[in-house]
Amino acid sequence: MTTKINDLIDDILLCVISFLPPKDAARTSILCRRWRYLYCTCPSIAFDLRDFGGDFSGGKQSHAIRFLDIVSSTLLFYKGESLEQFKLVFNADLIYSLWHLRTYFDSFLRTAREKSVRSLSLEMSYGSLTDVHDRANEQYRKQLYCLPSFIFKCGSLQSLMLKNCTIETIGTPSLRYLAVLHLILVEGRQQSIQELITHCISLRELALEGCLLVDSLEISLLNLENLSVRCCHQMKSLRINAPNLFSLNFDGDLFDKLDFKILKSEEMRSVRLGLCHQKAPRILQTPQCSLTRVKEFTKFATELENAKHLSFVTSSFEDFAIEELQSAPLLLHKVKQLSLKGWIGSRRSILGVTILLALTPSIESLSLEFSEMMTIKKIWKLDLINSGKLILH
Repeated sequence: MTTKINDLIDDILLCVISFLPPKDAARTSILCRRWRYLYCTCPSIAFDLRDFGGDFSGGKQSHAIRFLDIVSSTLLFYKGESLEQFKLVFNADLIYSLWHLRTYFDSFLRTAREKSVRSLSLEMSYGSLTDVHDRANEQYRKQLYCLPSFIFKCGSLQSLMLKNCTIETIGTPSLRYLAVLHLILVEGRQQSIQELITHCISLRELALEGCLLVDSLEISLLNLENLSVRCCHQMKSLRINAPNLFSLNFDGDLFDKLDFKILKSEEMRSVRLGLCHQKAPRILQTPQCSLTRVKEFTKFATELENAKHLSFVTSSFEDFAIEELQSAPLLLHKVKQLSLKGWIGSRRSILGVTILLALTPSIESLSLEFSEMMTIKKIWKLDLINSGKLILH
């Protein structure tokens, strides 16, 4: 028995359309009368400027405007009662400031809110400036598009991902059902970012990556299970009160003066630590002495004493080659699984690995991933002291 595609119910056809790129999904409207506005009821809408190639005879600016007009017309004719997902990726490529296009973006977000969107993803690329001084420059900030405050009062949101976006004044957020929040390369007022996180009382997953202007953060969330803080190079204070925290992923300078405090959580099982040095040069600063580095690292590590799975990722294990750490009052007895990933090609780096093994005397499983394979035999001998199982990648 042969079944024609037009014999299928709308829900199945919408499921098929949802897997198509937006441009191809729109083309289905010319198939027949039944398909004319079918794509306008698809529960998931995703637009990416990079997927819309074509004629650049009018210049990149006019091409980008045509793209925004397509998004606008699609939302205008949208027939669905609600939106499951709305995703927009727009790369201005230094053509003009995003601020001049705020009417478009405000309209998109207003429609998404009216349609009770559940998952919202925005990526606004506007250039390659990454220096903190440039980002704080008033002239630079005038070119940015600041997210409207009403988007933070969208009560239907359950997932929010912002990349290269700017958050300024947000008022009092009302996101009581938001469970997932990702802030990637987000800038703006630190107070607004803090208020946003504080008022998302149902958050289970929080990720901050490359938020350069955030130097202090206090996370107090009862339901938080997964937390990731990566490449926030200006971070000087991080305080976490999350009794149900299960997984922590932190990248930073573990030997720097960081006010790190975490409420002991019996639920926490997995901790990933990446040694990420400050990008900004330290001018007229003398290197920290060994005892100071030991003190800073010890203060950081003791906050993670309940972790069962500990992972270190670093460009070189020479950073841990501090002989004073061997006599420091720091033993992570609860760590059962230890993962080490990084470069090892010198005696000093081997010493760093030796010290990390000495700090975790109760490990049962050891996973090693090194860039210099010739040194694995040496690590094998070290592993036999404390571990009965070895996993090599």
